[in-house]
Formats: sequence, structure tokens, C-alpha cells
Amino acid sequence: MLTQLNHDYTIRPASLDDAQAVCDLCNAWSIAIHGMPSHDVNEERVDWQVPGFNLETDTRLVFDSGGSLVAYASVWDVSEPHVRIGSYVRTHIDLEDPALEEALFSWVETRARASIERAPDDARVVLSHTASKKDDRRKALLERRGFDLVRHFVRLRIEMDSEPEAAQIPEGIVIRPFDPERDLRGMVEADRDAFRDHWGHIPRDLDEELEMWSHWVHEDPDFDPSVWHMACAGDEIVGLSIGSTKRPEAENLAYIFVLCVKRAWRGRGIARSLLRHSFSEYYRRGRPVVELDADAANLTGAMRLYESVGMRVARTDHAYEKELRPGRDLACRALDDE
Repeated sequence: MLTQLNHDYTIRPASLDDAQAVCDLCNAWSIAIHGMPSHDVNEERVDWQVPGFNLETDTRLVFDSGGSLVAYASVWDVSEPHVRIGSYVRTHIDLEDPALEEALFSWVETRARASIERAPDDARVVLSHTASKKDDRRKALLERRGFDLVRHFVRLRIEMDSEPEAAQIPEGIVIRPFDPERDLRGMVEADRDAFRDHWGHIPRDLDEELEMWSHWVHEDPDFDPSVWHMACAGDEIVGLSIGSTKRPEAENLAYIFVLCVKRAWRGRGIARSLLRHSFSEYYRRGRPVVELDADAANLTGAMRLYESVGMRVARTDHAYEKELRPGRDLACRALDDE
């Protein structure tokens, strides 16, 4: 694997002190391919400290003979039931070494297979990886290694040149900022309910999800509860628009991580009102460009909503999976899945 390469590389796990170098590596690639950076050092450090993620076992850095970082790889498998294992591999934009990429993916797959024993005995286990539509070399590598293209995801963007249309909030609904002390559990429960019918969703333990969300809330130095918007019916949180105005892509850009509405509350215009409310808040804060990521074939028709409020596709990513063990698929594939 990584120890059998021809070039004089130094290979080791990452440490928190490496976060900036990893971000620089990833951003150089993103700027060349997409015209803007993608990684923020604070976000990277917070993700590396998520409960269940182990830098020693789940990351590898590759340095050339001059000590420069030329590649980074990681495996993401932090929670039950350990049936979809995520992966990330990035090499320097100017590096031409196919053998290194192959070796990194061999390491990723070996590490991922070590998690199979943690999954339920009868469950299907897959290794997932995402590649840019523009990255023909990575797509070819994935297909050569037995990955199947399973989905397309898109980055949507709106660029506002004037104050956006005010949100029409449905009767009985109040949109207010997130209160970490009061709302954490209700927010997580709303997110869990809403994403039960998201393609590929795998039910996870509530306590694990609470621990992970609590980590992001309390450990992220850039956390801003005022742009986590809760749609509430009385004391119940029924919808979410969770975003950030501090982004690596651009100073005038905001990003929405989560936009969702509980199943029982759909069809009332809550998602649209959350989206327009968020646009207005971001515009007021000097962020006229807003982006979010979405499943291009979303099961609940969310793409129609995004397009109706003026969002357009800015880029496309391809989602790949490789089956590590056949079995019962625990992921949601259709709206009637529970």
C-alpha cells in the first residue's frame, strides 16, 4: 500500500497542527477546479475532533522529499450502525502520480473494511466517495476500482442584486433564532424526522446525534445561533434553516447546511418561508450570495422549491458507492421506506 511507492514520500497520520496545511492543499485544488476555496481551518479542526473520529487511524498525510504536503486521505465512520463509510482523498493540483492515488484508495478501502465487523450481521456495507463532475481522472479511478455511480448532488446558488422578497410566514408559525440551551434536542428531533425520507438516509441513535450536534454547537468558534433559524408552532420546532455567514468560498457568501420541515408539517409553505427569511437575513448582513447543496433527484421535490425562489445549479458532484459486504440495505431509497 502506502509503504510500497516508488517516490521518496513521508507518510503519517494527521494532527490538529496539520489542519491549515490540509486546508491549503484542498483549497488550491478547489480554486483550480471551481474558482473558489472550499475548506476552512476552524471547520476542519472541529470535524477532526468529532466524537468517534480518530486522527491516528482515520487519516493519512503524504509529504514529498522537500517536506511539502502533497496528499491527504481520510475515512469517516463515526456512528452506528457503521454501514456507510465515507472517504475523502485529495492530491496536490500539480501532482501527477497515479500510483499514489491508487495507493491512497487502497489504504482507504482497507481502513473501511476494518469497520465491517461493527455493522449489524445482516446489513449491507458500502464505502462512499464523491467526485466533482469536472474531475474525469477521479471518476475514472473510482470506476476502475469497482465503485458505482449512484446519485448526483448539486450546489445551488442565488445572487441577489437587490433586497429579496419578504418571507410570507404561514399562520401559527414563528421563525426565530436557535437557542442552544433550549432548542438542541428539539432541533435534532426535527432534523431526524425531516430526513427520514432523504435518499440514502440511515437511522442513527438519537443520543449519538445529540452528542455530535452538541460538539458542533459548542466547539466551533464561528458558531452563530442567530443564523440558525427555527420554524416553530408553539413550543414545537417544525422546520430548520441552519446556516453560516463565515465561509471560505467568499466574503459575500452565506451557506445553508440544513433546510428541512417535519413530515407532518409539509405542504404549508414553511420551507419557502424559511428560505426567504434566510435570504433576507443574509442580505442584511452583506451576504447577497447564498448557496446550499441538494440531491438532484430529491425524493420530496425540493429542487422545484429552490428553483422557484431563484436558485440555480452552480456545480454538480457525482456520488459513488462500492459494496464492501452484501446484505440488507438499511438506507432509505424511496418515500415509503421507514
